[in-house]
Amino acid sequence: MNESEWGPNPYFERLSKEITFRLDCRSLKYFEKMAEPYGISAENMISRYLRHMAGSGYKANLGILTLKKREALRKSLEAEGKLPLEG
Repeated sequence: MNESEWGPNPYFERLSKEITFRLDCRSLKYFEKMAEPYGISAENMISRYLRHMAGSGYKANLGILTLKKREALRKSLEAEGKLPLEG
């Protein structure tokens, strides 16, 4: 199939979902700069970047405790008497 025969992907709507989220200006500039050499939009770069991260199994270290770890810490501190019991 040559390029002139390409058409819209009939499965696109099932394979993707449009979302809206806020992005700080610094992060947006980062993706705009990353996208520039490829001649694509920052939105397209963000989508490709996230797809790559999700497909690689990468787990981000955000420097914060997960909900499960926070709950375990809270229980531990309560057991040691370092936090008041919630009542």
